[in-house]
Amino acid sequence: MEYEFMTTECALPCLVVSDEDNGRYMIQNFDRSGEVFNSKEELVTWMETFWSRDLMLEPERYDEVLQEIKESVLPV
Repeated sequence: MEYEFMTTECALPCLVVSDEDNGRYMIQNFDRSGEVFNSKEELVTWMETFWSRDLMLEPERYDEVLQEIKESVLPV
């Protein structure tokens, strides 16, 4: 899945890719830098460490996407 977030820091969206089928986990930050991860767990940890809902123009969407990614990580 690919998700975009608009932040208070930039007019361009941030991008989050969580593609388990192809093993792609990456982020494009508001400063256009990027991070690549080996797992969803690493992706979630990065999001929680470096982003917060306060940076997002739609904080509820950020919460929903973060929760969706977390639920796909955690065993049921």
